[in-house]
Amino acid sequence: MLDLKVFQTHAAQLIAERYAFFANHPDRPWKGGKTPRPFFQALSAITGAGKTPMLAQAVALMRAHFSAEPIVFWISKAKSVVAQTFTNFSGGKYSEIVDGFTVINVGQLTPGLISDGSTPLLVLATTGLFNNKDQAEGALNIYKQDADLFGNQSPWERLIERLDKGKRRPLLIVYDEGHNLSPQQTELLAELEPDAYLLASATLKLPDAFNKSVIQHIKLWVDDAAGDVAAFEELHALNEHGEPDIGRFVTTTVRSEDVVDAQLIKRAIQFDGTTAAMEHCLDELTARLGVLQEEIDLRGLGFRPKAIYVSKTNIGDDGQKDDHALPFQQRQAPPIRIWRYLVEKKGVDPKSIAIYANLAFADGTKPDELNLFSKGDSDFDDFTTGDYQHIIFNLALQEGWDDPACYLAYIDKSMGSSVQVEQIIGRALRQYNATHYDNALLNSAHFFLRVDKQSVFVEAIDAVKKKLQKEGAPIEIISNFSGSSSGAMDIKPKDDVSVSLSPVRVEADAAASKIAELVSQFTTFSEGTVDTIAQAHAAKKLVDLKKLDGEDEPPSWIAHGQTNPVRLRWLVNNALRSRSNRALAATNLKGAKFDVRVQAQSNAHKQAESMAANIVKAYFQHSELVYASENEFPFGTMRVPKAGTSFTNGLYERYHGFNKFELAFAQAIDASNFTWHRNPSAGGFSIPLLSEGDTASFYPDFIVWKKDLIYCLDTKGGHLLSDAVARKLFDIQDSGKTKIQVRFISEGTQSELRGKAVKGGYTVWKMKSGNPTPIHVDDLKDALRECLK
Repeated sequence: MLDLKVFQTHAAQLIAERYAFFANHPDRPWKGGKTPRPFFQALSAITGAGKTPMLAQAVALMRAHFSAEPIVFWISKAKSVVAQTFTNFSGGKYSEIVDGFTVINVGQLTPGLISDGSTPLLVLATTGLFNNKDQAEGALNIYKQDADLFGNQSPWERLIERLDKGKRRPLLIVYDEGHNLSPQQTELLAELEPDAYLLASATLKLPDAFNKSVIQHIKLWVDDAAGDVAAFEELHALNEHGEPDIGRFVTTTVRSEDVVDAQLIKRAIQFDGTTAAMEHCLDELTARLGVLQEEIDLRGLGFRPKAIYVSKTNIGDDGQKDDHALPFQQRQAPPIRIWRYLVEKKGVDPKSIAIYANLAFADGTKPDELNLFSKGDSDFDDFTTGDYQHIIFNLALQEGWDDPACYLAYIDKSMGSSVQVEQIIGRALRQYNATHYDNALLNSAHFFLRVDKQSVFVEAIDAVKKKLQKEGAPIEIISNFSGSSSGAMDIKPKDDVSVSLSPVRVEADAAASKIAELVSQFTTFSEGTVDTIAQAHAAKKLVDLKKLDGEDEPPSWIAHGQTNPVRLRWLVNNALRSRSNRALAATNLKGAKFDVRVQAQSNAHKQAESMAANIVKAYFQHSELVYASENEFPFGTMRVPKAGTSFTNGLYERYHGFNKFELAFAQAIDASNFTWHRNPSAGGFSIPLLSEGDTASFYPDFIVWKKDLIYCLDTKGGHLLSDAVARKLFDIQDSGKTKIQVRFISEGTQSELRGKAVKGGYTVWKMKSGNPTPIHVDDLKDALRECLK
């Protein structure tokens, strides 16, 4: 089952709370005084952030704000995406989020399902279903009248009515690839008169018709209700500029930094460029794949990294169209040349290779062992079932195929190829198993670019950087061009140096016991009682024009039906997810008392929120960090530039990526004759942080071994020191004895965190009597000596 991240839960909650605020506001815009104008929210997030589960969670939370069970019309452009989403919702990894919903494909739609207001309905469809009114999907033509099944109405007309005992059911439209919204789709979807639109889109470049019919009315409402909107945004820590902003109110933006910290996407992208022949590029890619597999096997992770190969389909290097009638060995189409080289020169099993492209063959010329998928969507299911390790394609696989095992990519940009690297990086950004590993190579995407000149390589990297900067992604870009001084090499620890290091883990047995006690003490509620029922309310505020200077009266809240009931367990799980997944994992809610169905904002709901807060507090109070001496931390292959700095006492012969302060400190450590290591932040030794939020870890800059003690040292500019440093200054025990000590070193003289640094000397930070304590020294040699005390 899916483990929703804290940031995903927060995003979904914001969408749901914005909807509730908008829908219940007394000045909500109406159409003709009869139909409420729809709510709109765009979800903006980097590839790999998990837009589908966030939208699903938002829908599940919004459900509680309706007085009748809603219909959700979930659409996407690609048939393969819809099929994948259906699998995930109906028994797959997202099914827990939409628990209680009836999930169907649009071809299964019936009048009974539309009119059954006792159960929420989630209908999946492609945009092709309704793009043209003469199109059909499967056996269902959504615009055609059906006397037998729909009573002389079309399914589309029934969806517009969606009556249950004379009352219209709420309708939500979710567009999983909102950037594909067209003017025609805008017009057709408007016929449904939805209560809300949720779009997964990184841009608000929407059709003019949509802006006029939906966004413009929300904008006018934001202007009219500026005070209320500003108060709402301030409550949610969103009002940074004092005035409500329409762009921000209609957009939920996920910070890319949160996605990286939650380990859903990789920390770095390594680019290798060359003007050499394709074969040279493939040699480098397969060699790197071998290194990755070695590191994976060393850790017993049990998966194989996958590679994609992007090129033109039927055009050879000479720019001429490949002759599909030629014998296979004479073909010059890039996918065929790649396939032949992998099989004949690199020994790759053809069973593990797939070509997903419209590649032509004359009768009898395609080898039986070549796996070709040339029919697009109709071939997609067979392709994904094959679980291929090497996938050769043009651009057909840009949307709909997401495999976190994809680590490597060959991209042919030679001879003026129009392939845009920045549009393909998303295919390799997802992190396998949503876990950052203790080796930087396993937390990186590896791209091999073949270009016709070095300037093309530089331009491609710049385009990627701009895209990532626009998305706010803190992903490290490492590039080197074959044959230049910036080339890189793979190195292992020195043979004559031996160190011992073990992982640090969270020991939560005591916390689990305390949490079990809190759960057992939780009140047992009964359905239908006063504590499990809540009224849905709408706010009304009357302004007395004769008393404008008087004291402002608070808005009155008028009962407006009842909210939808949900399981108490679901409410507690959501409350825990929004605070800490670690605490959630330590909590057992299988008891029958959590099966009871309660309404949002009821007393039972409020007590669930309170218990969740106490559970998280207990988890961090009673958990501790322990040195797992039974396991050995693996120091594996590290990739460094050939021009990296050499050291005498480093665990590896050379390191890179220093700023001026870090390099000076590294040289001071090296001169001390202690064995040390420059710990890569993209994936090295880490220490878990016991604090609320997504699973976070601290990667110290340097590790130094001195006798039986291990010192984790971190250099920071004085302006970067904050109260968060206190969370990282600790000693870690091994069988009752101190094993690891953490120290911070800052430039200048400081007397308190966040305090101004006086130029000159350095400050070493240690934890004493439970408080971060500064110790002033004159130079880095003294700083190191103080750190190692």
